[in-house]
Amino acid sequence: MKRQTIVNLLSAIFIVAVFSLLLSVSNHVLAADNPLCVASPKTDMAACESIDTGSLGFKIPSLGDILTFAIRAFFAIAGISALFYMLLGAFGWVTSGGDKDAIGAAREKIQAAVVGMILIVAVLAVIWTLEQVIFKRRICLGLSCPVTLPGIIETTAGDKFCCVCINRLNDNKLGDRIDARTDKCLQDGTKAP
Repeated sequence: MKRQTIVNLLSAIFIVAVFSLLLSVSNHVLAADNPLCVASPKTDMAACESIDTGSLGFKIPSLGDILTFAIRAFFAIAGISALFYMLLGAFGWVTSGGDKDAIGAAREKIQAAVVGMILIVAVLAVIWTLEQVIFKRRICLGLSCPVTLPGIIETTAGDKFCCVCINRLNDNKLGDRIDARTDKCLQDGTKAP
């Protein structure tokens, strides 16, 4: 395998890692905590929208779920592609009819596929070792456990995430203040009992 191909592969892995880190940071910046639900005016708070996920029939995937799926799919597709490339090389060798140039091209395909498979297995082994042995599943990169996304805003059990219910029955007027972590809004803008 050429040196440029390896550099391109490592660059792509680095770009994906930086992009996923930036997404995880921006995901947590969008929320704001306000421990003083009652003291602050309603206009200073975000509007709440309660979604009953049980009625949807499926779980809404989080950013971590999507990244985990993408990472696992990448390695599965890479392995299948390397296997397919090796089969193409083997087919080229069998159908070469003794032509030395065709045999050489087929041998190069097989060698490239074997090197690709070795690289895939090596990267999987390193990532699995990092997740399981070194980080002890506290930080996960998406292979043996779901991706761990660090948060900027750390909350404690006593903090409240305040927002205002919207009255859907009366021109979307503001309703009750609630703690969005524990309470839900009704259609009339009141706090659910």
